[in-house]
Amino acid sequence: MRVVEIAAMRAAVAGVAFALVVACAGAAAAVPPPEQDSFYVEPGGLAGVADGKVLASRVIEPESFGQPLPAHAWQVQYKTIDNHGTPRAYIATVLVPQREWTGSGPRPLLSYQVAEDGVGAKCTPSYALRGGLNRVPSNAYTETGMIRFALEQGWAVVVPDFQGPDSDLFGADGYARGVLDGIRAATAFTPAGVDPAAPIGLWGYSGGAQASAIAAQAQRTYAPELRVTGVALGGTVADLEATLSGFSGSALGGAVVIGLAGLNRSYPDADISRYLNEYGRGVMAAVDAECLTDAAVAYPFLDAAALEAWPGSITNNPELNAVVRRASPRYRPGAPTAPTLIYHAVADEFAPVSAARALAGNYCATGIPVQVVEHPIGEHGTEAMVGLPTALTYLADRFADKPAPSTC
Repeated sequence: MRVVEIAAMRAAVAGVAFALVVACAGAAAAVPPPEQDSFYVEPGGLAGVADGKVLASRVIEPESFGQPLPAHAWQVQYKTIDNHGTPRAYIATVLVPQREWTGSGPRPLLSYQVAEDGVGAKCTPSYALRGGLNRVPSNAYTETGMIRFALEQGWAVVVPDFQGPDSDLFGADGYARGVLDGIRAATAFTPAGVDPAAPIGLWGYSGGAQASAIAAQAQRTYAPELRVTGVALGGTVADLEATLSGFSGSALGGAVVIGLAGLNRSYPDADISRYLNEYGRGVMAAVDAECLTDAAVAYPFLDAAALEAWPGSITNNPELNAVVRRASPRYRPGAPTAPTLIYHAVADEFAPVSAARALAGNYCATGIPVQVVEHPIGEHGTEAMVGLPTALTYLADRFADKPAPSTC
């Protein structure tokens, strides 16, 4: 796709998105949030249930910025294991394009991980895909446009709420199981008609790439039966410590406290609150059910140092860094079983390219083909659209079983 076409696409999407967010804000309010929706209530007796088993389902009418998505869609509730090792019921949205698949072989299945980036149920992609909009649009709401692009390729798509019912932001083990069991649920869900031989792909951007990478690294041991043929990671949060540092003091500084709240919830043994002063604990409590976008609006230019119980308790603390690394793909074991694309803006201010390069090096060392594509123009926000054609083409080629390029 030519640069002019990419620029036109970016401008069109941005303009339409802004107009539709304003236009549909009132209508979206009619969608009940998950905590008021009985479908999200978890059944008991899950301990003996197989991981990935579908527990319940319902037909939905998916949308993106007030416009219908061209797909038959269902929400499915499925069994998995959360970040704390507890059997839970997660939600995923399964979407199948309305048009017939005309490609060779069975229709592919793409697991698209949204950068949920929140500690509240209103931040979930399942809520966003029904038109859920709560004040400031969540990351999940804005990424419904990316899901439209995937559907337009003719692929079936599963979008898991991989943070689980408690919104365990950065709960890496829960991420891995939530994503992989979501794929299992989608392939077993009869109404979707996913062929058992269908090629499977994983894709995500930013925090969604973080979750995709974590799941891909765990797939060999947790779900080796899944036929994953390609992984696409964009603007990857490969080193969470570097990402939190990048947000600190920026216009989106409030993201720091969302991150700390997520770590505190996902790793209670770490007792994150002990590293915070009274102001920091108050701010963390205030965002306890919010999305990154809410916190960014409420606390612009927030510096992590303003939250510290003592100098360096957040910004230079080996104990805290050890916790942060639990959720950083760069420092986690394993590697994808399938060829992997890593695309990134060189000037990414929130996910430094050096960490993405290190992650690529980890993967290359295992012998899998890894293609690294770096764009010299743009930053974290713009790369989502600049890299879109690259990701779509890469996944289409992997689904078509074409030889995988490698820059290792």
